[in-house]
Amino acid sequence: MMMKKRWVVVLAGFVGLVVATVFPVFADEGHGKMGHGGHDQEEQADHGGHYLKHLLKHAKEIGLTPEQIGKLKAIQLDFKRSEARLEADAKVAKLELHALLEDEQADLNAIQAKVEQLKKAEGACLFAVIKSKRTATALLTPDQREKDRAVHEQMKSAGDGQHGG
Repeated sequence: MMMKKRWVVVLAGFVGLVVATVFPVFADEGHGKMGHGGHDQEEQADHGGHYLKHLLKHAKEIGLTPEQIGKLKAIQLDFKRSEARLEADAKVAKLELHALLEDEQADLNAIQAKVEQLKKAEGACLFAVIKSKRTATALLTPDQREKDRAVHEQMKSAGDGQHGG
């Protein structure tokens, strides 16, 4: 009986650790998922798409050629496709992990595998953002990059006044 009690305590501790590790997975939409700079994970994950949208929106100011615009649109489409698939994979893994954690009889190896699957999907999403942004930036000339920085700074300073800092 003492051995069973000890096993339950160890199991409860491990499940607690797993839940604490993946807690952001179960937070309400838009809450408790704060990442870098105060943005939630969905907003952070969209920065690659946001950057592409920004470049296309300010194409004239930055001095993009029609060829560059075409390439950026192709990168944007590829990114959106990848993002949709990867976000779906992560969402399914979250749902499955949540179901496993609710099942007191769930095997710890299955829980661990699901946590690893979730982290792999989230990592792939982050890498897609980084890759799309790097690919887009590589299309710009040094002069265009400088113009892009200037447009970004101008927008940032205008946004500071609107958002109170």
